[in-house]
Amino acid sequence: MKIFLIGFMGSGKTTVGKKMANGLSYDYFDLDHFIEQKEKKSVRKIFEIMGEAYFREQESKYLRTISDDKNCVISTGGGLPCYNNNMDYMNNNGLTVYLKMKPEHLFSRLKNGRKNRPLIKDKNDQELFQYIVDKLNEREFFYQKSRVVVDGFNLNMNDLLEKIRSYITQ
Repeated sequence: MKIFLIGFMGSGKTTVGKKMANGLSYDYFDLDHFIEQKEKKSVRKIFEIMGEAYFREQESKYLRTISDDKNCVISTGGGLPCYNNNMDYMNNNGLTVYLKMKPEHLFSRLKNGRKNRPLIKDKNDQELFQYIVDKLNEREFFYQKSRVVVDGFNLNMNDLLEKIRSYITQ
């Protein structure tokens, strides 16, 4: 089974994905890192040189390439579910897990790591918080289509693994 982790940037998809893959004895993929390897550029550079539209196109293409592997956990980018029918694709080809978080928790995680995130690198604290609120409002429609929704801030990994195993055995 393919398990797709979705959620806003800073929600813990990479950390949870690695732990989940380890706990399930699945392969692990971080889609952003996969794209960087294939494109031979950082996500930040892809945004700067080619723009967001190009990145979203490549993101969708590589999602469909990487997910050919069976029994893997894939951490996706925060915006991926909102473009190119990616959410429907993931729901039709595996199990989607949304790491849901409140804006204030995301802000506390993101405020010191802006420089590595192209969409927020130039925002001050007030702009960053408003961006998080606005983008969450836009994306929530897509995120809520996930088969499993969990609290990303108070996440209990053992409980999540148990829930995932119950889906796998159905």
